[in-house]
Amino acid sequence: MKDNDILTIERKLDYTFKDKALLIRAFTHSSAAHDAQKNYESLEFLGDSVLDLVVAKQLMRENPNAHEGALTQRRSEIVSQKPLEDAIDRLGLAEFLIVGKGESVQTITEHTKVKSNMFEAIVGAIYLDSGCLADAEKFILSKLRSFFDGSCKHEGRDFKSELNEFASRHRVSVSYAVVGQGGKPHAPVFTVDVLIDGVPAGRGKGASKKAAEQDAARIALEHIAG
Repeated sequence: MKDNDILTIERKLDYTFKDKALLIRAFTHSSAAHDAQKNYESLEFLGDSVLDLVVAKQLMRENPNAHEGALTQRRSEIVSQKPLEDAIDRLGLAEFLIVGKGESVQTITEHTKVKSNMFEAIVGAIYLDSGCLADAEKFILSKLRSFFDGSCKHEGRDFKSELNEFASRHRVSVSYAVVGQGGKPHAPVFTVDVLIDGVPAGRGKGASKKAAEQDAARIALEHIAG
């Protein structure tokens, strides 16, 4: 990897590596280096754990009263493949992937999870290079900030999970449909219907689609209980 490429990557990451070899390793695909100490796979393993911890910590900080089930679901959504891939695309980092001779960067990055694996490897590399969680946390939260929207602030109960359990017991289907969106740009209000076997069973409102779905599920459960 050229020095100019390293400088460009560091600028995009907003982090300067003390050990440039760690940065290069985070961008080295297994097709270019089969040695586990030279490709990104073990960094990806570490970064996955750091990512889970940082996201869980932030969700608890922003949603202190949220139900454990809602926190778990939201964390899973944030650390899933697409958000991490999108972050790599926004940063324009895929082009710097180091691949084996005769391999195509574009072809390899189109493979399942390669770009999300890169994100996790970068997290692991920053964590090792800095020797503390703070710099990895700064990177993660800055690149995934849009996903922390307070959508699991409902207290005490996860109504969607409860409704799903009811549906499973009674062998019926549950689906949600956005039927309206209003409010101001900085304070939107979503309206969502929950349907049980295709029949409307509750209409909820919320500051996000997920919050509106929770409200709709709550109303449906009240109708069921009544």
